[in-house]
Amino acid sequence: MSRGIRSRIVPTAVLLFALLVPGQGAAQTTGPGLGRLGPTSVIRATLPDGRSLTGRYAAVGDGRLGVSSDAGTTDTLQLTQLRTLSVRGRHTKTGAIVGGSAGLATGLFFGWLIGALDDSADPDRTGPFLVTIPLFTGAGTLLGAVVGAAIPKWKQIYP
Repeated sequence: MSRGIRSRIVPTAVLLFALLVPGQGAAQTTGPGLGRLGPTSVIRATLPDGRSLTGRYAAVGDGRLGVSSDAGTTDTLQLTQLRTLSVRGRHTKTGAIVGGSAGLATGLFFGWLIGALDDSADPDRTGPFLVTIPLFTGAGTLLGAVVGAAIPKWKQIYP
């Protein structure tokens, strides 16, 4: 019996080890951290002299990248020439978390207020909370995500 279990455990352990341990993948010609950039990504490259270039990402390869400006010109830069490289994102997740938390607090407050002002003979005061908490939390999360999507943020991806 133990021989049958061992014969199944060893191949399973080897397979899990192979899947979980990071190995050497294909060579990346774009450099570390640049794999998730696409043609619609807006990047900001800071040069050693302090100047910065902002524009759309253009893959060039061999440790180089392109920054396409709105005027239609593309500047080709080597990664070794850059001080920093950042990609523009949005604060959608942060806005949703903050808005949802504020909505939860508002829902708790209004649920308590409605329960306190209710003069019915029902001693169970959970009914208002069952309505106000999901309503205000959902509305706050949605509103926070919309506001957060309007606020850009820069995330440094190199070095």
